[in-house]
Amino acid sequence: MPNESYKAGAARRSEPGLPEIHTQLRIANRLAAAQLKQTMGQQELVRLLAGTGATNTEIADTLGTTAATVAVTLQRLKKKSGSKDAQVDGGANGSTSDSMEV
Repeated sequence: MPNESYKAGAARRSEPGLPEIHTQLRIANRLAAAQLKQTMGQQELVRLLAGTGATNTEIADTLGTTAATVAVTLQRLKKKSGSKDAQVDGGANGSTSDSMEV
């Protein structure tokens, strides 16, 4: 019977577990971000990733920066977006939320 438990253990080891899958996904995300960095600026990438619902920390990990940098970038994008809204509709956009729509 010990051989059966060994075979079951060997089968489990050949399949990737959650930590390995998580690592593979992080690598894939970073590779995709590196490829996008060639054609997009950091602000555009932050806006894109924020639109997916990713947290500042997740965005920072993907882009190789800090969560504080992401937060400042989002604030600047929100301010810039607010300025455009003010120009378009006289500032009456009715947005009181702290979250940024992208």
